[in-house]
Amino acid sequence: MKTTSLSHLNVLTIALFVMLQLHLYAQTPKNTVVNETHLITNADFETGNMEGWKHWRTKFSSISKEAYSGKYALRVGPERAFCVQETKVKPNSLYRISAFVKTESGSEEIQFMVSDYGGASKSVSSALTEYTKVTIDFQTAYSVASLTISFIHPTGNGSGYADNIELQYLGEAPAPKIQEFVKFPTRILKEDNGVTQLPDNKMKWFLDDKFGMFIHWGVYAAMKEGSEWVRHQEAWGQEYYQRRSRDPETGFTAAKFNATEWAGIAKNAGMKYMALTTRHHDGFALFDSKHPSSWTSKKDLGRDLIKEYTDAVRASGLRVGMYYSPMSWRYPGYYDVTGKDCKPNVWGYKTAAWHKQDARDMKEEVYEQVTTLLKDYGKIDYMFWDGGWLSQTVNRELERAFWDPGKFQNPNNEWPIKEKYITKDDETGKALGIMGLVRKYQPDLVVNERFSWIGDVHAEEGGASTSGDIRYEQNGEKCVSLQKGGWGYRPNSKTYTYEEVVVFLSNCVVRNINLLLNVAPDREGVIPQNQQEVLLKMGSWLSKVGNGIYGTRGGPWQPLFGEYGFTFNKNKIYCHIYEGCREVKSGKFTTQSLGNKKVKKVVSLFDGKELVWVKNKNKTITVSGVDYTLNPATTILEITLSEDVYK
Repeated sequence: MKTTSLSHLNVLTIALFVMLQLHLYAQTPKNTVVNETHLITNADFETGNMEGWKHWRTKFSSISKEAYSGKYALRVGPERAFCVQETKVKPNSLYRISAFVKTESGSEEIQFMVSDYGGASKSVSSALTEYTKVTIDFQTAYSVASLTISFIHPTGNGSGYADNIELQYLGEAPAPKIQEFVKFPTRILKEDNGVTQLPDNKMKWFLDDKFGMFIHWGVYAAMKEGSEWVRHQEAWGQEYYQRRSRDPETGFTAAKFNATEWAGIAKNAGMKYMALTTRHHDGFALFDSKHPSSWTSKKDLGRDLIKEYTDAVRASGLRVGMYYSPMSWRYPGYYDVTGKDCKPNVWGYKTAAWHKQDARDMKEEVYEQVTTLLKDYGKIDYMFWDGGWLSQTVNRELERAFWDPGKFQNPNNEWPIKEKYITKDDETGKALGIMGLVRKYQPDLVVNERFSWIGDVHAEEGGASTSGDIRYEQNGEKCVSLQKGGWGYRPNSKTYTYEEVVVFLSNCVVRNINLLLNVAPDREGVIPQNQQEVLLKMGSWLSKVGNGIYGTRGGPWQPLFGEYGFTFNKNKIYCHIYEGCREVKSGKFTTQSLGNKKVKKVVSLFDGKELVWVKNKNKTITVSGVDYTLNPATTILEITLSEDVYK
């Protein structure tokens, strides 16, 4: 009887347990894989055209009949080529995307990439000549609703192919985990081509200043058809382009250029340094170049515009920066430096043996001009190189062989420059390369990596907000054009709003990246009023919240795209909170784990109001009474600790 009773109870217990589990299981959300390929337009390319893939970044891509299945596939190439589409996705979700890809040659590759979804860009590459399936898993941010899909053929005479893209929804993303303080690795200085990156003490000003003014200005400002790439976009010949730029009524006059006014606008915007295009890809120099092939403002206008600029910026107390492009469309040899393999170009240049000498002349002009800029314009703080690639494609080995970008020139270089344009090293007597010239004449000059050297700073570019984790090992800078649709002046162009620029800047600083914001003066040298208005609002905002920007470093916790990020300085932590943060509606904000650190007070930087906070069991704190309406784009809270963040 006793045994029977126990058995009966056991059966009852098991039955209740099973019923409970079934109930719990029914209440637990299940992640069911859902095929969402329909969100991608023309994912299998079976329309037989580029429908859905006409993104502005798409170039040198076409439809091919070399399909994995069906009739059609995508061809990307030859040479450097892109195919891009923006696609809707669910926020705060897990996804898997795949495609079948192949190349024409095993010495080339095709890259499949997803970006702009709230995390760092992810890519996978293949060099296989048979179709192979490649897959990327990613998690969308809580506040995004789209991503960018890209196929990239980096370089080479062949092409890459893609077919049958598939997008799968894997379910809701897990809740973010509570973070401890980030452990920052020691920055290891890298040496490349005989030149070492600048140490931290020489990089400090750059890391502290955070916000700079980029200026794209040249003869292209007089061309109503486009911006700085207008000569390339319209395939204009040099004679026509030059004649239009010299027209006294409609050409590039710089008649109202006042560098002191420019510097004043930058200072009022809260910017700490400036960088003006001394020469862009069209080859027009805004300074006094002595090379016989040069085309300059000194020759056309009788003015050294860079001298006026550097004197004014230096006098204003801002740091002096320059931009220089070594590539030049004025030389057919740029597309055919060996004289044996002319790359695709809009001007229809074909392979010719004389192109090799033409390319050598281009290189010689670059050495004369770079030497002049480094020697004759006083102390320069920053140089933005741009266009070190050849033929507008990527071939690192050829770039290095051609430009001699390191400390010394190769005495056996196939493109030697004349003795009169060579500067020799005092100790060895060797001819200095580009970075050898930099370290000789401007030893503290911060440079980026766009001239075939690793750079002190990595340049990021584009109108999407910066995402991903804090940049630890390589100092970074993002450049964005305030004018929408090009870097050089375009009449009646719209701008990003002040709120959008605030988010650009905040998203950069929480990741240890500077923001270089571009303005586009007109042909007379006037910065358009709508651009000035945005800059003035930025300055007003920074006058209130600047402590959370200047002199800080990203951390001590990783940012969460679209929701929040952090900066710190000594015993202060600054919480940058965005419109997409899931706590905004509650008027609260919860930090990550503070460990054993003690909080003294919390203040809203914008209005200086002290806020109520409580410490939670998991060592976070929750701040109440946050007025997110004061500046909805980015609210910054200042947490004061009783000791330094890292002690």
